[in-house]
Amino acid sequence: MIRWIKITFFLYLMGVASFGFASYEDAVTDYNKGNYASAVKVFKKLAKAGDARAQRVLGLLYIDGKRVDHDGKKAFEWLTHASDRDDVLARYFLGVLYSQGLGVRKKDKEAIEWWEYAAEDNHPLAQAKLGLMYFQGKGVRRNYTKAAQWWQKAAEQGVVSAQRFLGLVYLTGQGIKRDDKAARHWLLQAAKQGDIMAQYNLGLMLAYGRGGGENFSKAVKWLKKASKQHPIKQKPIDALGQSLHQEFKVADKWYQKAAEQDAVLVLVRK
Repeated sequence: MIRWIKITFFLYLMGVASFGFASYEDAVTDYNKGNYASAVKVFKKLAKAGDARAQRVLGLLYIDGKRVDHDGKKAFEWLTHASDRDDVLARYFLGVLYSQGLGVRKKDKEAIEWWEYAAEDNHPLAQAKLGLMYFQGKGVRRNYTKAAQWWQKAAEQGVVSAQRFLGLVYLTGQGIKRDDKAARHWLLQAAKQGDIMAQYNLGLMLAYGRGGGENFSKAVKWLKKASKQHPIKQKPIDALGQSLHQEFKVADKWYQKAAEQDAVLVLVRK
């Protein structure tokens, strides 16, 4: 099914701040222990009783299709019920359903509306998604300034894709005042989380002294980390004699590929 859905992760996230409804907690524990049938049975019971957390989990299970039969329509219905009970994460995933056409007709504008709804409640993944939509002009008029603003909010909450994109727009000056120091800072934050594109660009900045002094040893470190994660033919550091502009042109394909990645697997700090 969908690669980015890591149900165990979400169940942990959903259970971290939970209270009351001991049976919900038991279901989470059972699920993470591999007792899927009993956990799903409880989730269904609680969802029908109006528990927004269980409704959200059930919606995600219907998307995943591993513990229950895949059913996009039911996923949409249960996530909608959870959203009606002010579940912010459910609203984020409703945006995902509309953006990918899962259980509903694919509509970027609808996706944006749901993500705006969640972003207004400071949900970082929704903020990161909005930044990407405004940057690409999907379902909305292209607006680099708004893209940078949403990425700033998400980056400050630890979303790696937002940190990467924010660093790149600070570097290029798209939608925000060009600031090499800020670019280096945000690329470093994303690089530390293992982002290939951030590691590659950070390495180039360090090699050329953009945003600070030159540091070839650190440049080599980050370029090697990036190359180990992606099978590309990479130039040795002493051969980086072209202009930085040309080097970033080489990275454009990575940039576009990274732009299509989802932010779901990023640790959300709440």
